[in-house]
Amino acid sequence: MENISRHEQHEEIFNAFEAALGEGNVKDNPATVNAYFGDWLPPKTLGMSMPPEFVVLPNGTMEVQAVIKICNRHKIPFIPVGSNQWSLTSAPNRPNTVLIDCKRMGTIHEIDEKNMYAVIEPLVSLAQLHAEANKRGLYIGSPEASAQSSAVAGHLFQGMWGVGYRLGVAYRNILGIEWVLPNGEILRTGSFSQDSDNGFWGEGPGPDLRGMLRGYAGAMGGVGMVTRMAVKLHPYPGPKEWPAEGLIPNMTSTLPKDKFTWDIVKYPDLESAIEFMYQVGKAEIGGVVQKWPTVYYIWWWANSNEEYWTEWQKRTFQDNVKNAVGISLWGFTSSKQTDYEKRVLEDIIEETGGKRIKQEVFDQWVPRTANNWIRDTNGSRMMRPSGTFLALRLQTDTLDFSVGQVKTGYEWVDKFTPPILDSDGPDWIGGYDFGHFGFGETDFPVEKTAENLGDLMGKLLEMTKEDVQNGLENGIGPFLGGAYHAMAAPVFKYDKLLRGIKKAIDPNIVSNPPHQIPMEE
Repeated sequence: MENISRHEQHEEIFNAFEAALGEGNVKDNPATVNAYFGDWLPPKTLGMSMPPEFVVLPNGTMEVQAVIKICNRHKIPFIPVGSNQWSLTSAPNRPNTVLIDCKRMGTIHEIDEKNMYAVIEPLVSLAQLHAEANKRGLYIGSPEASAQSSAVAGHLFQGMWGVGYRLGVAYRNILGIEWVLPNGEILRTGSFSQDSDNGFWGEGPGPDLRGMLRGYAGAMGGVGMVTRMAVKLHPYPGPKEWPAEGLIPNMTSTLPKDKFTWDIVKYPDLESAIEFMYQVGKAEIGGVVQKWPTVYYIWWWANSNEEYWTEWQKRTFQDNVKNAVGISLWGFTSSKQTDYEKRVLEDIIEETGGKRIKQEVFDQWVPRTANNWIRDTNGSRMMRPSGTFLALRLQTDTLDFSVGQVKTGYEWVDKFTPPILDSDGPDWIGGYDFGHFGFGETDFPVEKTAENLGDLMGKLLEMTKEDVQNGLENGIGPFLGGAYHAMAAPVFKYDKLLRGIKKAIDPNIVSNPPHQIPMEE
């Protein structure tokens, strides 16, 4: 390779990919590679990323394996992508990078109704799987990133979806994985390890390797590519077809009221709202329990940027939903369960001093938006007000701990507004596993300029460094991927372990460097 020109090397690699994948499944033309370059997130704006050199479209595990072996042969980096909405981890930041697009891998191989699981490929979206599961009386969750995202990626990356309160967050659903390691070897976990067609059981023989892929925010493409996954499905009391009226963006969704109800209960302060969430969890009622920030109400509701800012100026939501908790009751067994849970909820509201929000505000918001926490379609509207948004304080801990974390987020947002735009206490606290743990996050819109984003991202990084040095975890770090682990791993004494795993399965450092951990000394 040293004796040939860069152009000749490019042609040699292109021909190798085309021989493995077939004509038309390898792209290197400027129009295509630039289409994969940049999204609503900061990397492109800040000059942190570049277009890939190749985009390849394999079809199935064996073709993915061939692609990864070619990358190893030529020592060029690759990045597997699903819906490709997350350039913080999927945008190339090294020359000669290959993007592995799963557009030809969108098959639902099986939905086992009796054992309640599905076997899927990476392009299968959560909306697609949700629709097919509903037809069979089954259910899969949807994260706030929206249901158009990849179901495989959604299970590997965080997966803090609304129904995690009752049914568990996404990574608990992983049963079997077919996984091409960065060195080109194929690894199967769970019952896939014994029977590649049977994905009913996650606890396969030997060590459980799922943790290498998921962690808190996933491995971010740094440990190869998952080509097939078995995921757990859950019983679903709703209709076989998702109810929707109207056309996007003016679409409403109302589930049968004998099986599903929504309430939004307001409290004078955040601590009281969280106590309400605890009491609901102790009673083990409900299917979704979320404390949404004010910006979420308008982000998900507004059909346009103009409508968003017009509604913000009216203060319809700011004056009515601050410190409010949304709760959806589900009649999993029958309508009698719904009636019972309604009575329990009334007692909890009275005992905790809560008040329902104004009926006109409830009627304005719920039919158009609330069911997005059951099957999200509006999450991408978060980018409308400014073209992007940033987040901080994304830790997973107790609900009480989340209160303190988001309150420090308030201070940070207030300090840097502007260029942070109006957001009015942007605290999202999700309750999961009946309130046994919570997820706190501070989300806010920010002016999308290189100067503003660069300054704020730098301050976020400094905050993370300070927290790491103090032995704390603020939750921002994992979303920064390799940059975070370069700081935190030596402090928390896991750098040798992570580097050892990376070297063992990725000796040529080709799988989305610098994720999961930078290997440069």
